[in-house]
Amino acid sequence: MATPNKNLKAIFEYLGLTNLAVAKALAIDPSLISRYLSGHRQFKVASPQMDAIADYILTSSKRAQDVEWLKERFTEAGLPTDMSTVRSFKQNLILWLATDGDILRRSLGSAPITNIQKPATPQTVFNRTHGAAKHGYLELLFALEPVLSAQKQGETIDIFLSSDRIRTIINGDISSLLQNALAKRDLHIRMIVCVSGDTQALSEILDAYIEPIVSGHVQLLVVHGLTQTVTNQLHMIFPDGNAVLVTETIENDATPVSVFITDPDFIAGMQRSFEATSRFAQPILNIYDDNYSRNILEILYMEFCTPGALDVVKDSINPMYMPMSAYDRFLKTRGHDADEYTWRSTEFVRFKSGMDNNLEQGVEFREVLSLKRLNDIAQRGLCRMAGLYFMERGYIELDAEGCAAILKGYIEYLENVPSFNLLILDDISDLQQNSCWHLKQGRSLCINNWQAKDPVMIYSDQTMLLREFGARFDALWAQGAGGVGSRANVMSILQDVTERLEKTIRHERHICEANEEATL
Repeated sequence: MATPNKNLKAIFEYLGLTNLAVAKALAIDPSLISRYLSGHRQFKVASPQMDAIADYILTSSKRAQDVEWLKERFTEAGLPTDMSTVRSFKQNLILWLATDGDILRRSLGSAPITNIQKPATPQTVFNRTHGAAKHGYLELLFALEPVLSAQKQGETIDIFLSSDRIRTIINGDISSLLQNALAKRDLHIRMIVCVSGDTQALSEILDAYIEPIVSGHVQLLVVHGLTQTVTNQLHMIFPDGNAVLVTETIENDATPVSVFITDPDFIAGMQRSFEATSRFAQPILNIYDDNYSRNILEILYMEFCTPGALDVVKDSINPMYMPMSAYDRFLKTRGHDADEYTWRSTEFVRFKSGMDNNLEQGVEFREVLSLKRLNDIAQRGLCRMAGLYFMERGYIELDAEGCAAILKGYIEYLENVPSFNLLILDDISDLQQNSCWHLKQGRSLCINNWQAKDPVMIYSDQTMLLREFGARFDALWAQGAGGVGSRANVMSILQDVTERLEKTIRHERHICEANEEATL
């Protein structure tokens, strides 16, 4: 009795392949494919059609998730774990598909998957990939993955694009691979882009890398003016003295070709050229760490206190809506000496007065808060926020009394200032979590990101970024704006959270009083 080839059937079903399509593409009799699937004909490693079918499956596995799915199947089958090249991956695929693959693997003495191998150095990994050109995204993906995994924590990778129309940089698998490496190893990228005037092309790059841009892991610089060229190229320079060169045709009518380079003189020349280009490139955004500086405060002053509408998405609450007395109360808990306290209090008065004057002139403010975050604040009786709001470094925990004061401030502005609008959504997107976006319409963008060990502020006055982030804010605002009675509903939610915080405040005061009585 024939035993169906369950692995071949599984990959056909997963990739949506049909007997007829595969047979037609490979010039094979469709009945032969059917017999392989049903097990009426053994699909062995040495079968004449094995190589062609394996290549067809690899070509059809265009997404990173397809590759990961196959890797999981190989691991389950106890196949070798070294899959760092297309060749080794194809060998695994053949052994997995073949009806005699398991017997052959055991006879060859394949190492068990539990073997612990010595971690490869970046240079070792590069030496493996150095040699023949890699064709297409899949081969580049396989070759690039171990290189990125071998990078040290916190390193910076330099990327130069000879045109913003290069498709490799926005390929979903390549961009996901780069961003996963940035997140896992805290890597950073300096990306210089030669802009062609094709706003759609640069917009696609921004869209593909929006999360690491927001987190400050990608610094984007642009060079204007592009001469006609024969090909477009992507240069990726690693800090360990290796590089990758990807070349594409202008019309993207052929698969890209990539070469992994180890020649030290060539790479040194590339690095010198990159640094020279970076000096003339225009930053599309500026990234500030949380070292306190006057210019950061002035950026915030410009957003809140100068004419022009302001849109804010905040995964927290905004101290700008605290009464001055409440702000001063919390300042006194920070242990500043008299002079330090005075200038901070004076700065807040300057900000508060400027914002109030703006709103009195009818300037429109729109702010979005997360109900999930508000509930978290009510439950914890604390709100974690950047120390910048109190002219400090790092993060601070604003106490329950301070949080309640802010929420009461929101309610007061909603009651008395028609141009102040607040929207509370059940939750905001992953992109906006642990951050605060300020969009001064038509003028600037400021993002405070709180996911890193230390706060990061990103600032830009580039039209392209303003348009991208403005569109995202408008889409977010459209989720809940304009509902009947929405203003009253927002105030009701804020009042509920305030009452829960005040309950915490009363409880804490009761504990303090009890402790004081116990010590007397």
